[in-house]
Amino acid sequence: MRGKPLFWTIIAVFVTLSAVMSAISWNVFANVRANAATTDARLREMAWMVLAYADRNDAFPTSEAELRAFVAAPEGVPATLAVAPPDDAERTYPTTRAALGGAEPAPTLDECLESIEVEWGLAGDVQPILRSKGKPTLQGTAPTVGQWLYAMSERIRGR
Repeated sequence: MRGKPLFWTIIAVFVTLSAVMSAISWNVFANVRANAATTDARLREMAWMVLAYADRNDAFPTSEAELRAFVAAPEGVPATLAVAPPDDAERTYPTTRAALGGAEPAPTLDECLESIEVEWGLAGDVQPILRSKGKPTLQGTAPTVGQWLYAMSERIRGR
């Protein structure tokens, strides 16, 4: 009879610890998803700023200073690109800011640079590479954004 209370005590402790660890794991999972959604929104917005710059200037920005000057200009970042992408399905990018599926309100450039690392191209026809500084992203956002920028580089090069 002595073994039964010990057995039930061990089971109760195990069940309690399992419930606590499940709650902690769920909380961590929810926080990672929230951080990933924020990073995605910033990555998409940064890509939009770069696409808008390239659309207006027929060249990519080659430094943060160039992009900052573009964003701070009186006309600001447009909501729609002036030149549509080619009809080639492999070489396309969004033509409106709304098509990004971005967050409202849109993150600022400073917020984007807080989460996104940018490797600027050496020439205006080379797209910058956007990375999430090791932060989580969802649903393949980084490769999608890279494809948008590559499609714009193809348009700039006239291919």
